[in-house]
Amino acid sequence: MKKVLITGVAGFIGSNLLDYLLEQTDWEIHGIDNFSTGRKSNVKHNLDHARFRLIEGSVFELTSLKDYESIFHLSALPRIQPSFELVSDHIKENLLASIHLVELMMAENHYPRIINSSSSAIYGTPELIPTPESEKVDCLSPYAFQKFECEKYFDLVSTRVPLDYVHLRYFNPFGPRSFNPENKFNAYSSVVGIFLNRKARNEPLLITGDGLQKRDFIHVYDLAKANLLAAQHPEKLNTAFNIGASGTVSVIDLARMISENYQFIPKREGEAEITYADVSKAKEILGWQPEHNLDTYINSVLG
Repeated sequence: MKKVLITGVAGFIGSNLLDYLLEQTDWEIHGIDNFSTGRKSNVKHNLDHARFRLIEGSVFELTSLKDYESIFHLSALPRIQPSFELVSDHIKENLLASIHLVELMMAENHYPRIINSSSSAIYGTPELIPTPESEKVDCLSPYAFQKFECEKYFDLVSTRVPLDYVHLRYFNPFGPRSFNPENKFNAYSSVVGIFLNRKARNEPLLITGDGLQKRDFIHVYDLAKANLLAAQHPEKLNTAFNIGASGTVSVIDLARMISENYQFIPKREGEAEITYADVSKAKEILGWQPEHNLDTYINSVLG
């Protein structure tokens, strides 16, 4: 039986990926999390599953990867604004944790495929719309730069050792468990989850700037499918793929889909004016395409 590891398993994407892999495969799945941003309740329903084992701890506490055929690397501190304020913490979790995994592989001379969760943030505000993977890098935040650094380290190390990896550049994920109100640094928290949470609490939705900034929103189940397809691909890929819905919604239009009770707050620096994925590469090579709709999800939550 294939054995795989998910880092950051109790986070938004990690816990949904766990659900998806348990449903779609017969793999034995180990998941590690220190609950700095994830919540144990996100994986509680799987704790007694015969094919799942939870490891409570940090990625830095891992001492061996030799049992695993694939690693889904999701652990991170990935919100843009906090990366300006807590720079050292973000470097440790977003870059050094990834390097620790690579160093374990090199020490054991064992190279499981690592599906690395990267970000569309590396493009900044792109010139090409929709944006292909060949777009120039223009990092507007420490978080974006750390994600790009991680990609480049993998690329460079692979010139010396047989590293086997896939970078998945997520656009703007949404879906179940996307917002943890108990933790403002919640991993991969999206504006969709934040808005729905404030709506549920009868609070005004807070729109930064004029709200005309546009986002490509991708459902977490579609991200999970991309991770599985990347792990299953028969060839070594060592490349990056955009994972988005290949469409845009403005933040103000998103707010109006959820509530008429909204307010404007000052614009935040370091965030792109538009994200819009060209996903033709993922469609062609991975056989992946998005299947879930933002409107449908919002309507299902609002009832």
